[in-house]
Amino acid sequence: MSCNLYMQREDAVCNERMDLTGKQWWKPHSISHHLNNIRGVKLCKLEECAAQNTNTMSSHWKGVKQIEFRKRKMEFTLTVLIILALHLIGKTSHSEKDDSSAEFQSTCNVTRCTTCAVSKLMDEIGIQSSDATSLKRLLNVKNTCLDLWHDPDMTRSYFNAEKKCISSIMSVPFEGNSKDYNLGDIAMTVVKMNTSTVNNGYVQISASKVLVNDPPVVTKIPTEPFLSASETHNTVSVVSYSGPAEQLFLANQSNVSLVSKVIRVEVAGRDINDLSNLLVINFTVNSSTAIPANYGLSCLFYDEKDNLPQPFKWSDYGSFTTLDYFNSSNIVMCSYNHMTPFAVLLGDLKIDEHNWIILSYISYIGCGLSLFFCTVSVFVYMLKRSPNVNHSSSIHVCLSGALLLLNTSYLLSEWAATLGKEGVCVFVAVAMEYSLLCCFFWMAIEAVHLYLLLVKVFNTYIRHYMTKLSLFGWGVPAVIVGVSLSVYDVLPLYGTKTISLSGTQGYSKICWITNSSFLYGMNLTCLSLMFVLNTTILTTVICQIVKLRHWDTKHTSLSFGKKICSVLGVTCLLGMTWGLGFLSYGYTNYPVLYLFCICNSLQGLSIFLWICITTRNSSDCEDEKLTVFKPWSFTSTSKSSIPDHSGHS
Repeated sequence: MSCNLYMQREDAVCNERMDLTGKQWWKPHSISHHLNNIRGVKLCKLEECAAQNTNTMSSHWKGVKQIEFRKRKMEFTLTVLIILALHLIGKTSHSEKDDSSAEFQSTCNVTRCTTCAVSKLMDEIGIQSSDATSLKRLLNVKNTCLDLWHDPDMTRSYFNAEKKCISSIMSVPFEGNSKDYNLGDIAMTVVKMNTSTVNNGYVQISASKVLVNDPPVVTKIPTEPFLSASETHNTVSVVSYSGPAEQLFLANQSNVSLVSKVIRVEVAGRDINDLSNLLVINFTVNSSTAIPANYGLSCLFYDEKDNLPQPFKWSDYGSFTTLDYFNSSNIVMCSYNHMTPFAVLLGDLKIDEHNWIILSYISYIGCGLSLFFCTVSVFVYMLKRSPNVNHSSSIHVCLSGALLLLNTSYLLSEWAATLGKEGVCVFVAVAMEYSLLCCFFWMAIEAVHLYLLLVKVFNTYIRHYMTKLSLFGWGVPAVIVGVSLSVYDVLPLYGTKTISLSGTQGYSKICWITNSSFLYGMNLTCLSLMFVLNTTILTTVICQIVKLRHWDTKHTSLSFGKKICSVLGVTCLLGMTWGLGFLSYGYTNYPVLYLFCICNSLQGLSIFLWICITTRNSSDCEDEKLTVFKPWSFTSTSKSSIPDHSGHS
């Protein structure tokens, strides 16, 4: 008989050893009951436990009469002597038997829950595995030491041992075409592939359920790998996970969550890759699962190779997702070109490598152009600034300054991530977040200012107008970013973010926000508020343009093209193109991504052109002394509605 204990407390080791030979074995009336458990226990264990129990008994009988205590102590001493004598007799008689009787010794191996010890134990279990008992023993080790699974080395050791145990189970002969196993956290179906009874080149296998209420999962195994396989390599196992065994697949994973059961498909004695007929698994997912922004359902596989920088991770390489039946039956059909653990996960939307490269070039070119023209706008404004400058120009230049910071920090984000200096990367990420929030706030200010110019033209007077706008546009984002940066030691929100690319093992690193909750909670909230406000004001402005009849100097009706240009210019000025991000909600929409990337990366150029056009039209109005408002010149009446710095309206 052998046993194993896995403990987390050093002071529990001896107590557990004592209990293995029988609880309270020192009492006279229980000697005969525990004699079989005593044989084979090392003498040092008995002496150690006897000494401890002597102290325990002494403290227990502290208030008892001295004579009774001595009597009990003599009984205990006699008991120990009898046990030691039996041990010596058993040892002598045991040495006279042949070596085959050694397996009947009663031993106990105590393993503490430390990474090194448990990892070594799991390796031994995997090597010595012969049947389902080994896998059940491995599960007991995992469930006992759950606190260790944050360590990637533990994950590696466990899955390597688990694969060996599953392979051993598959090699055990059985009658019939299939055999089911239920080991607590794992249910397993082993099937002999019969290529003579196939349906369109597939063998359908329903995965075993660990729990009765587990959702059904149907696997369709292609017969292609088994057409010329030997009998020993013609067995397939479909493994289902539940409870702690299932949650282990999420250890050291970020931004993903399981929405289906985890299914492992293994073939005896070999790895299956590059299937021409894809393995198909129909997963039933929970219909009540809420899909957050920028998240989507994806068919992934658990990559068990030691790939850097993160071994044992979920990947979509060679995986294909079909959501055609999701709305009607909550079934996600997944197809794979290999056989490993599979599942449907809710995670960050990913971009494939080809589109990522194209979008990167578009972003760099667009941001470079915007950076140049934003710099020109700010520089010209600084040179020609006068006390009588209208507020519209000042607001345009402030928005250009925010875009200047955003484009600069974005162009530096990928370069800073490659330096390997966390301080530099955090600085760039903070600068990019601050400038992004400033852009949202100044776009909202543009909308409010436009409303005051066109809708509420008269009786509008605000003291220190630009000062208050500057405090709002530059100050509020500074407070938000400052608070988030103040908790960096407790909760680091900024740093290097790794972006995995879809359909490949590649990835990209940038300096950005690393906490998804903060990323979407803060930025999405600010974007949503800005978008709703600006959309409302833009709608009001368009209604004003449609209602009013404006005339140029020749008193002819303005062309329809000029009105369209005015509306498009205001649309870019108010940042309405940022709303394209809402159209890619829940899945990767490449046409929308390309539009989003082109329009927003060129926003700085658009604002520069708008400033040039409105400045020219304002000059024309002053030269011709016009009092009629032109729809393509929204700054011409700014002095009549919003006071200048001197306070005159």
